[in-house]
Amino acid sequence: HTRLRTVTGVQTCALPIFPAFHYQVGKAGGRLIRCAEYALYGTQALSDAVIAALGDRTACLMANHGMLAHGPTLPAAVALAAEVEVLSRQYLIARSAGSPVLLTDAQMDEALDRFTRYGQPEQG
Repeated sequence: HTRLRTVTGVQTCALPIFPAFHYQVGKAGGRLIRCAEYALYGTQALSDAVIAALGDRTACLMANHGMLAHGPTLPAAVALAAEVEVLSRQYLIARSAGSPVLLTDAQMDEALDRFTRYGQPEQG
């Protein structure tokens, strides 16, 4: 595929996590996106590393490979993968400009809570 894969640039930096520099990181199901440790493609070791990195999340990076995203439907998984790609580009730009300001756990918890109600009518 000829399209630039920014997420590959992020995961080759050997970062154990993709931090909460933007609340949209929460779309992957938590306060951060983990990066699975490197293992050779097609191996049980890579599968085990990905399962550990995913945990209860819907996306993870895979060191020196790329990313994995899943969802209740194929369109949902593709949309999440696209979101992580956009976040990767934003994160690399932010890191090239300095140290991105990270959101606190409380700020991310608030965003995660709001994601559960996004698009729903306000109660009250």
